[in-house]
Amino acid sequence: MLRLRRAVCSVVGTMLLVGSFGPFESALAFDTSSDNYINGQYYNSLVSDGDFVDINSMSVASIQSFLSGKGGYLANAPSSQLGDRAAGRNAAQIIYDAAHGSGEASGSLNGITINSSTGSVSPRALLVTLQKEQSLVTRTDYSQNALDKAMGYGCPDSGGCNARYAGFTNQVEWAAWQLRYNYEAAGMDSSWWASHYSGPHYYVGYSRSHNWSSTYYVVTYKNRATASLYRYTPHVGYGNFNFWRLMIDWFGVGTTSGGGAVLGINDTETISQATYRSHIKIAGTKASEVRAYFRDTLMADIGATSWSTEFDTPLGVTDYYIYYRDTNGVELASKKITLDRRKTGDVNGSGRVDLLDVSHMSNAWGLTVKDDAWLNLNPDSDNVVDLLDLSLLANSFEG
Repeated sequence: MLRLRRAVCSVVGTMLLVGSFGPFESALAFDTSSDNYINGQYYNSLVSDGDFVDINSMSVASIQSFLSGKGGYLANAPSSQLGDRAAGRNAAQIIYDAAHGSGEASGSLNGITINSSTGSVSPRALLVTLQKEQSLVTRTDYSQNALDKAMGYGCPDSGGCNARYAGFTNQVEWAAWQLRYNYEAAGMDSSWWASHYSGPHYYVGYSRSHNWSSTYYVVTYKNRATASLYRYTPHVGYGNFNFWRLMIDWFGVGTTSGGGAVLGINDTETISQATYRSHIKIAGTKASEVRAYFRDTLMADIGATSWSTEFDTPLGVTDYYIYYRDTNGVELASKKITLDRRKTGDVNGSGRVDLLDVSHMSNAWGLTVKDDAWLNLNPDSDNVVDLLDLSLLANSFEG
């Protein structure tokens, strides 16, 4: 045992250790997996009404910045490729104008009027639809075909696209109008629901395939936005799943529960994580209508849509909770965070740094591992099991 300790120390003695463990930062995001989407019945409530029709959620500059940040071809596509009605505008301007009821995004039908006074739908909803239909926000190669079918408007499941609606500008404007028209119509009397949706309860397949007979769901539309989206894309999976997921992942807006009231997002994902760090920083999202508490201390008040906190955690396993409460102090939801803080070098979590930990590390020597793998003692520096990891282990080796 003494011989091993000397050998380990002789290796690390030749190394200069720089820096120390910093705070453990983790954007513990809302779970947007398909499993959570189905199990939580989020397909009943894809996005809140307010977020769906928030036409001022993005400026032209912020849309352009968002597109540029995603690195897709669309960010710098020339106007000449965006349809014969682009009139010199770039994609960001076209999206913004459509959200504000410009061009074909305006008009009256069946007593519903959409114009520059009402606007259509949020630029965020339009960006997400562009992505779910043709991946145009992140697509890096030029495809006129994809631009011509940008929003999937006039392209039914049965095949073929109506040439009348071809072109990026036409697609964005017509789709914006249709989504807002569906939204307004969903607020009309029950006869509209019955004729367009077979009532508020709708038997919906997961995909456009008719072979998925075992994956049909009874969808209960919890709001007008959800009704609009199903009228546009009548499937639980793929298009509507991706709309729900991207609105959350990209913009942090969505719904708390497919089976409950539409409040926005409360991050209720259960987290269980081991760490070598004593100082922890966590962050999450919440509905603007609720307050978020940590250890009964208010972290984020009404109006905020995110929260964060920092704290020190002792060695061992400790449970922490985030509570979401209404203005009357009634608890609506909670988030559980279990932290297993280990001694630096305690790879196997035994409470000691000994030969077994050295053995585990040696078996993975030179391998690339995930940043949060417990073989990697220095996730801030690299994700390779190497001499830096061994040196940190040696500093707390107990024999």
